[in-house]
Amino acid sequence: MAGKPLHILSTGLLDEELVTSVEGQIHLDCIPFIETRSETPDTIARAVAAIAPAPRSIIFTSKNAVKAVAAANLSQTDWDIFCIEAATKKQVQVSFPGSTIIAAAPNGARLAEQIVAHAPKELLFFCGNRRLNTIPESLAAHHIPCREIIVYHTIETPKPVQGRYDGVLFYSPSGVESFFSVNTLPAQTVACSIGPSTTGALKKYTDKIIESPMPDFKQLLQLAVHLNLNRP
Repeated sequence: MAGKPLHILSTGLLDEELVTSVEGQIHLDCIPFIETRSETPDTIARAVAAIAPAPRSIIFTSKNAVKAVAAANLSQTDWDIFCIEAATKKQVQVSFPGSTIIAAAPNGARLAEQIVAHAPKELLFFCGNRRLNTIPESLAAHHIPCREIIVYHTIETPKPVQGRYDGVLFYSPSGVESFFSVNTLPAQTVACSIGPSTTGALKKYTDKIIESPMPDFKQLLQLAVHLNLNRP
Protein backbone atom coordinates (compact mmCIF):
# COMPACT_ATOMS: atom_id res chain seq x y z
CA MET A 1 0.00 0.00 0.00
CA ALA A 2 1.27 3.44 -0.88
CA GLY A 3 2.02 5.76 2.01
CA LYS A 4 0.54 9.15 2.62
CA PRO A 5 1.64 11.96 0.29
CA LEU A 6 4.75 13.75 1.45
CA HIS A 7 4.29 17.07 3.19
CA ILE A 8 6.01 19.84 1.20
CA LEU A 9 6.48 23.51 2.04
CA SER A 10 6.79 26.12 -0.68
CA THR A 11 8.54 29.27 0.57
CA GLY A 12 6.72 31.31 -2.06
CA LEU A 13 3.21 31.55 -3.41
CA LEU A 14 2.44 29.49 -6.51
CA ASP A 15 -0.16 29.87 -9.23
CA GLU A 16 -3.35 27.95 -8.50
CA GLU A 17 -2.86 25.93 -11.69
CA LEU A 18 0.51 24.66 -10.44
CA VAL A 19 -0.88 23.79 -7.02
CA THR A 20 -3.79 21.92 -8.62
CA SER A 21 -1.40 19.97 -10.87
CA VAL A 22 0.16 18.17 -7.89
CA GLU A 23 -2.98 17.55 -5.85
CA GLY A 24 -3.07 13.97 -4.61
CA GLN A 25 0.66 13.53 -5.25
CA ILE A 26 1.99 15.74 -2.45
CA HIS A 27 0.48 17.74 0.36
CA LEU A 28 1.60 21.31 -0.37
CA ASP A 29 1.63 24.36 1.91
CA CYS A 30 2.59 27.76 0.45
CA ILE A 31 4.00 30.30 2.91
CA PRO A 32 5.81 33.31 1.39
CA PHE A 33 9.09 34.33 3.02
CA ILE A 34 9.73 37.36 0.83
CA GLU A 35 7.59 39.93 -0.89
CA THR A 36 8.41 42.26 -3.77
CA ARG A 37 7.35 45.87 -4.15
CA SER A 38 7.68 47.47 -7.57
CA GLU A 39 8.73 51.04 -8.10
CA THR A 40 5.85 53.16 -9.39
CA PRO A 41 5.35 53.21 -13.17
CA ASP A 42 6.12 56.96 -13.22
CA THR A 43 9.39 56.44 -11.33
CA ILE A 44 10.49 53.76 -13.79
CA ALA A 45 9.49 55.84 -16.81
CA ARG A 46 11.43 58.85 -15.51
CA ALA A 47 14.51 56.72 -14.83
CA VAL A 48 14.46 55.38 -18.39
CA ALA A 49 13.85 58.84 -19.87
CA ALA A 50 16.88 60.15 -17.97
CA ILE A 51 19.12 57.82 -19.97
CA ALA A 52 19.32 59.41 -23.40
CA PRO A 53 19.67 57.69 -25.69
CA ALA A 54 18.58 54.56 -23.84
CA PRO A 55 20.41 51.34 -24.78
CA ARG A 56 18.55 49.01 -27.10
CA SER A 57 19.96 45.89 -25.46
CA ILE A 58 18.14 44.94 -22.25
CA ILE A 59 18.75 42.43 -19.46
CA PHE A 60 16.01 40.81 -17.39
CA THR A 61 16.79 38.20 -14.72
CA SER A 62 13.44 38.25 -12.91
CA LYS A 63 9.83 38.16 -14.02
CA ASN A 64 9.16 40.71 -11.26
CA ALA A 65 11.36 43.15 -13.16
CA VAL A 66 9.56 42.38 -16.42
CA LYS A 67 6.16 43.04 -14.86
CA ALA A 68 7.34 46.28 -13.23
CA VAL A 69 8.75 47.63 -16.50
CA ALA A 70 5.68 46.55 -18.47
CA ALA A 71 3.48 48.50 -16.04
CA ALA A 72 5.42 51.67 -16.88
CA ASN A 73 3.99 51.63 -20.43
CA LEU A 74 7.20 52.88 -22.00
CA SER A 75 6.86 54.34 -25.48
CA GLN A 76 9.64 52.21 -26.96
CA THR A 77 10.03 48.53 -26.12
CA ASP A 78 11.30 47.03 -29.38
CA TRP A 79 14.37 45.82 -27.55
CA ASP A 80 17.02 43.16 -27.98
CA ILE A 81 16.59 41.18 -24.78
CA PHE A 82 18.88 38.88 -22.81
CA CYS A 83 16.98 37.02 -20.09
CA ILE A 84 16.89 34.11 -17.67
CA GLU A 85 14.85 31.01 -18.49
CA ALA A 86 12.15 29.89 -18.03
CA ALA A 87 9.62 32.00 -16.08
CA THR A 88 11.36 35.28 -16.90
CA LYS A 89 11.55 34.42 -20.59
CA LYS A 90 7.85 33.54 -20.66
CA GLN A 91 6.99 36.85 -19.01
CA VAL A 92 9.13 38.74 -21.55
CA GLN A 93 7.27 37.06 -24.39
CA VAL A 94 3.93 38.05 -22.88
CA SER A 95 4.85 41.60 -21.84
CA PHE A 96 7.06 42.67 -24.76
CA PRO A 97 5.92 40.82 -27.90
CA GLY A 98 7.56 43.47 -30.09
CA SER A 99 11.00 42.73 -28.70
CA THR A 100 13.50 40.08 -29.77
CA ILE A 101 14.99 37.62 -27.29
CA ILE A 102 18.61 37.48 -28.40
CA ALA A 103 19.66 34.89 -25.83
CA ALA A 104 18.32 33.11 -22.74
CA ALA A 105 20.10 30.96 -20.18
CA PRO A 106 19.22 29.04 -17.02
CA ASN A 107 21.36 31.18 -14.68
CA GLY A 108 23.24 34.45 -14.45
CA ALA A 109 26.68 33.02 -15.16
CA ARG A 110 25.61 31.40 -18.40
CA LEU A 111 23.58 34.43 -19.41
CA ALA A 112 26.64 36.62 -18.88
CA GLU A 113 28.58 34.32 -21.22
CA GLN A 114 25.87 34.74 -23.85
CA ILE A 115 25.92 38.52 -23.51
CA VAL A 116 29.69 38.67 -23.79
CA ALA A 117 29.56 36.47 -26.89
CA HIS A 118 27.12 38.88 -28.57
CA ALA A 119 29.18 41.90 -27.40
CA PRO A 120 26.49 44.61 -27.41
CA LYS A 121 27.83 48.15 -27.25
CA GLU A 122 25.80 49.02 -24.15
CA LEU A 123 23.10 47.43 -22.02
CA LEU A 124 20.34 48.43 -19.65
CA PHE A 125 19.74 46.05 -16.74
CA PHE A 126 16.28 46.24 -15.13
CA CYS A 127 16.77 44.57 -11.76
CA GLY A 128 15.82 44.35 -8.10
CA ASN A 129 17.66 45.94 -5.21
CA ARG A 130 19.16 42.57 -4.22
CA ARG A 131 20.36 41.42 -7.61
CA LEU A 132 23.48 39.23 -7.71
CA ASN A 133 26.82 40.61 -8.92
CA THR A 134 27.44 37.83 -11.45
CA ILE A 135 26.32 39.66 -14.60
CA PRO A 136 27.59 43.19 -13.81
CA GLU A 137 31.02 41.88 -12.79
CA SER A 138 31.34 39.74 -15.92
CA LEU A 139 30.35 42.62 -18.19
CA ALA A 140 32.76 44.99 -16.44
CA ALA A 141 35.57 42.47 -16.88
CA HIS A 142 34.89 42.46 -20.62
CA HIS A 143 34.50 46.27 -20.80
CA ILE A 144 30.83 46.15 -21.83
CA PRO A 145 28.98 49.21 -20.42
CA CYS A 146 25.85 48.34 -18.45
CA ARG A 147 23.49 50.76 -16.73
CA GLU A 148 21.14 49.57 -14.02
CA ILE A 149 17.66 50.69 -13.05
CA ILE A 150 16.18 49.20 -9.88
CA VAL A 151 12.52 48.52 -10.63
CA TYR A 152 11.51 46.47 -7.59
CA HIS A 153 12.58 45.84 -4.00
CA THR A 154 12.74 42.51 -2.17
CA ILE A 155 11.60 42.49 1.46
CA GLU A 156 12.19 39.51 3.72
CA THR A 157 9.12 38.32 5.64
CA PRO A 158 10.45 35.61 7.99
CA LYS A 159 8.09 33.57 10.13
CA PRO A 160 8.53 30.45 12.29
CA VAL A 161 7.25 27.26 10.68
CA GLN A 162 5.26 24.81 12.73
CA GLY A 163 5.29 21.07 12.08
CA ARG A 164 7.67 18.91 10.08
CA TYR A 165 8.06 18.87 6.32
CA ASP A 166 9.59 16.22 4.09
CA GLY A 167 10.79 18.83 1.62
CA VAL A 168 11.00 22.60 1.34
CA LEU A 169 11.01 24.49 -1.96
CA PHE A 170 13.30 27.53 -2.27
CA TYR A 171 13.24 30.07 -5.11
CA SER A 172 15.93 32.66 -4.34
CA PRO A 173 18.86 33.44 -2.04
CA SER A 174 16.69 36.08 -0.37
CA GLY A 175 14.03 33.48 0.40
CA VAL A 176 16.69 31.17 1.81
CA GLU A 177 18.05 33.86 4.13
CA SER A 178 14.55 34.84 5.26
CA PHE A 179 13.56 31.23 6.02
CA PHE A 180 16.70 30.33 7.94
CA SER A 181 16.72 33.55 9.94
CA VAL A 182 14.02 31.97 12.15
CA ASN A 183 13.97 28.28 11.15
CA THR A 184 16.19 25.22 10.80
CA LEU A 185 15.70 22.08 8.72
CA PRO A 186 15.55 18.65 10.37
CA ALA A 187 18.24 16.29 9.11
CA GLN A 188 15.75 14.25 7.07
CA THR A 189 14.15 17.23 5.30
CA VAL A 190 15.23 17.86 1.70
CA ALA A 191 15.81 21.39 0.42
CA CYS A 192 14.62 21.70 -3.19
CA SER A 193 16.40 24.53 -5.01
CA ILE A 194 15.33 26.33 -8.18
CA GLY A 195 18.86 27.04 -9.36
CA PRO A 196 22.58 27.50 -8.69
CA SER A 197 22.46 30.81 -6.79
CA THR A 198 19.75 29.47 -4.50
CA THR A 199 21.72 26.25 -4.03
CA GLY A 200 24.76 28.29 -3.07
CA ALA A 201 22.76 30.09 -0.40
CA LEU A 202 21.35 26.79 0.92
CA LYS A 203 24.79 25.23 1.36
CA LYS A 204 25.35 27.48 4.38
CA TYR A 205 22.50 25.73 6.18
CA THR A 206 22.09 22.17 4.87
CA ASP A 207 23.81 19.59 2.71
CA LYS A 208 20.61 17.76 1.78
CA ILE A 209 19.84 19.68 -1.41
CA ILE A 210 18.46 18.77 -4.81
CA GLU A 211 18.38 21.30 -7.64
CA SER A 212 15.86 21.75 -10.41
CA PRO A 213 17.28 21.03 -13.89
CA MET A 214 15.79 24.34 -15.05
CA PRO A 215 14.85 27.49 -13.09
CA ASP A 216 11.16 26.79 -13.51
CA PHE A 217 8.45 26.52 -10.86
CA LYS A 218 6.79 23.55 -12.55
CA GLN A 219 10.02 21.57 -12.70
CA LEU A 220 10.79 22.40 -9.08
CA LEU A 221 7.40 21.04 -8.07
CA GLN A 222 8.18 17.89 -10.01
CA LEU A 223 11.24 17.44 -7.79
CA ALA A 224 8.88 17.29 -4.84
CA VAL A 225 6.67 14.79 -6.66
CA HIS A 226 9.72 12.61 -7.35
CA LEU A 227 10.57 12.70 -3.67
CA ASN A 228 7.19 11.09 -3.16
CA LEU A 229 7.57 8.57 -6.01
CA ASN A 230 11.02 7.48 -4.89
CA ARG A 231 10.08 6.96 -1.26
CA PRO A 232 10.47 3.34 -0.06
